[in-house]
Amino acid sequence: MKLIRPEEKYLDSYTEAVREELQNSPDTAHMFNEPSQILQKARDYESGVGLKPGRVRATYLWLIENGRFIGEISVRHELTPELLRYGGHIGYAVRWAERGKGYGTKMLALILDFCRSELGLERVLITCDDDNAASAGVIENNGGVLENKVINELPEGTVLTRRYWIEL
Repeated sequence: MKLIRPEEKYLDSYTEAVREELQNSPDTAHMFNEPSQILQKARDYESGVGLKPGRVRATYLWLIENGRFIGEISVRHELTPELLRYGGHIGYAVRWAERGKGYGTKMLALILDFCRSELGLERVLITCDDDNAASAGVIENNGGVLENKVINELPEGTVLTRRYWIEL
């Protein structure tokens, strides 16, 4: 099991994960991106090329096990005032068929090493919706300390957000 930058040789597996997500959860927002654009998008975000206003540089990594795409995690290199309220440094998703197997916890542990060694961060902020017990568990399993809960007005509605810090 390893975290890697997105690679073309795993695009078929990534595409399968996108299809799984759409079949099993068609009415929710998805972190996975259009497979035909993800490789370039990942490069552009990491280098800061063509970012829309309010966006920051970010590194996208894929969790691969036995040659199969398991999940995606991204780390934002800095925080804007908006990201301090909702979003934080890290976002992640595990493919539908692999949820509940501990991959989220492992993926977050691996990215924390990257945050420390590659980005030189001393602590990271991770947020999740208050009703997302699975994500809260992943964060807490990796040493996340709840700072507070804040109300955020998002395009999809009002969300109560948990804000966790992890010291690196």
